[in-house]
Amino acid sequence: MFPDTVTQMLPFLALATLGAATLLVAFGALRSARRAEGSGESRYELLCDQAERLELLREERKTLTEELELERRERLQAQRRVDQLTREHPHLELERELQRLTEELELEREGRLHNHRERQRLAEELEEERLARSGDQREVERLRLEVRQLVEELEVVWERRGSSKGPKSLWGRLSGAKNR
Repeated sequence: MFPDTVTQMLPFLALATLGAATLLVAFGALRSARRAEGSGESRYELLCDQAERLELLREERKTLTEELELERRERLQAQRRVDQLTREHPHLELERELQRLTEELELEREGRLHNHRERQRLAEELEEERLARSGDQREVERLRLEVRQLVEELEVVWERRGSSKGPKSLWGRLSGAKNR
């Protein structure tokens, strides 16, 4: 009597074991997908912050460009004034003053060039972050597809092993197995 009972319960035990293993695999894949999604979201937030910084840098660049244009005009006016003073008063040492102003303007131009290069470097970093984020999104989608495929494969296995009676879905079969 006892061996008959055990023999009758073996399919249900195998079914329960297979169901538990399937659930563990699915939960593991789900946890991994959620971790990847969380990582992608944090990267997205970082990119948003960097995009805001980039916008601020663009505005600063625009302001600096306007200032540079203004200084260029002032320099031209100063040059005209120097030329006029040189013609009117050749004995003044305007040449030295012109040289000093030219050097100051050159130093300011180098500073602006440095700022421009720094902005370009930041823009390149932002682009790299954007590309990395898109890679994370592809990984999350790949994991989601994998989980769907595993569930579909399990349903096919259940359909092959199960009878035509009772619920057709994997979850229906599992809940039906509990009720028997």
